[in-house]
Amino acid sequence: MHPVAGGAAGLVYPLLLISVALTGGFRQGGDIADPATSILGAFLFLIAAPTAWVFAIEFIEADRFTVLFVGAMTSLPLWWLLGSRLARTAEDWRQWTVRYLRISVGWSLLVLLAVILVAGWQ
Repeated sequence: MHPVAGGAAGLVYPLLLISVALTGGFRQGGDIADPATSILGAFLFLIAAPTAWVFAIEFIEADRFTVLFVGAMTSLPLWWLLGSRLARTAEDWRQWTVRYLRISVGWSLLVLLAVILVAGWQ
């Protein structure tokens, strides 16, 4: 399999999650009627862009767009490298897809577990 094709295919999951996360009113201020939407959007974005939390630290003083943009731009290369590496080691697309789905679901569950642990810590 060609690594470039695998890298491009590896971007499908994070780009899908980012697009779903940002459809919840990115440019709008949060109101009291939509707390679940904003929480779910943030959770989906953290799955897709795991480096975004680094840029959300208070002393950096970045606005929301900067955190989202820089988080996505620093995380998408990681997903590209994952897809590319899987393409180098997989024999066909079926094997690549199974491995990619396992890693994506495992990563999503790991982030969910981390969020649950941090929420329960307080």
